[in-house]
Amino acid sequence: MLRMQTPEIICKPTRDTFVRFFIVLAALLGFGVYFFYDGAVGYRRANLAYFACKSFAVLGEVAESGRWEQDAARAWLSGYDGDAADPAICVQQKRFPLPTGTLRSLPDGLNADVLRRGWNESWTEYSRVHGMPIKPAEHPYDVGAIREQWYAGGVCLFLAAVLLYFVLRTRSRVLALQGDVLTVSGQHFRVDEIERIDLRQWGPGFKGVAFFTVGGRRLRADGMTYGGFNAPEEPAEKWMKAVLEKYRGEIIEYAGENKTNSGV
Repeated sequence: MLRMQTPEIICKPTRDTFVRFFIVLAALLGFGVYFFYDGAVGYRRANLAYFACKSFAVLGEVAESGRWEQDAARAWLSGYDGDAADPAICVQQKRFPLPTGTLRSLPDGLNADVLRRGWNESWTEYSRVHGMPIKPAEHPYDVGAIREQWYAGGVCLFLAAVLLYFVLRTRSRVLALQGDVLTVSGQHFRVDEIERIDLRQWGPGFKGVAFFTVGGRRLRADGMTYGGFNAPEEPAEKWMKAVLEKYRGEIIEYAGENKTNSGV
């Protein structure tokens, strides 16, 4: 029986595919920027708030002891190390970086009379003026923790670059049937070169994926990505039906049974 000429069918990537791609890409870039910010700025500011708050508590005790002139300067940011270009607090052989420009100098206007009225009130006012949280982080962040933020940011950007590669690759590919020539996974081959078609994961109720065995290679046809199954057109299903009309070899059906498409 003569076969009817199958029209050219080209299934391009769906809009939903790119929406999903770009949601994940935006998340990776967002997390990458967030990690880099913490590594460069956020953790250092959190350290300054943490140690400044502790300093206010110690200064309150110094003010009550009557040894303000002798001990106040040493009590502020105790453990300060480095200089304004690379300041840090050193505690128990751990180094906790501070924002660039931080100096170990007692804040202007801070004196024993002010602290005797309550260091909490003084800290609340100081933190408000300097844009610090009234309740600092529960613990400071050492050099290792800051380094981890840079590593995490780098991993996010690497994954974003990998995903962008797949976006560009997906954008340049199609599922196509042009005469007797198919295009699957960027490869071109004739229908009579197909050795087997695996349809167990095909269809809207499954993953929308079929596998073509050609020359010993297993090529993946992703109907969800290319064409899709949206009614009424269902481009991917239309493409597959057109392929099966031409194909006369072995098919692994949805239910997992081997079948040979003998034609009419």
